[in-house]
Amino acid sequence: MAIFHRYKSEIHGNYRVAYLRSGVLMGGLLTLYVVARLLVGMPVERPTSLASDGILLVGELLLMAYYRASLPERKITLKEAMLFGIGLAAVAAVVYGIALWVIGLLSPQQEALFTTSMTGQAVGADDPQLHYWAAWWGFYACVMTLVLGGFGAFIGAIFFRTEKAEIKQHKQ
Repeated sequence: MAIFHRYKSEIHGNYRVAYLRSGVLMGGLLTLYVVARLLVGMPVERPTSLASDGILLVGELLLMAYYRASLPERKITLKEAMLFGIGLAAVAAVVYGIALWVIGLLSPQQEALFTTSMTGQAVGADDPQLHYWAAWWGFYACVMTLVLGGFGAFIGAIFFRTEKAEIKQHKQ
């Protein structure tokens, strides 16, 4: 069938190690943003915000550019860039979600926010409802970070690819 093409592509780097390192770094940066807000006295009302989304997208694009610059001959295919970007987003989402869950359980400011705005009543620190909201907050942040990171991976892969794969010739 002439409609389907088989592409011959060569991955030039070790993207698995790179997206693990970059994902932990990105998740750490997102967590650092939340901790900085807490230190200033501004608890985070929502797990994702315009600022955290901007940090994620800009950081992901910068890390993709850094990864491409570290490759031999600076060659990267669309497939390798997508794999790197989605892997980075997945690792960052897990790190950020777990960090927000822990912050939601341990921060008195976040506890006050959960007890007043989300539950509608004051609950104690050992109330299971607080644990439920903290877990939901972390899960929501994980999913939304993964979705936005996947979008950023797609944009970055299109922008940073440097070579097109060759189409294999079919025998007829």
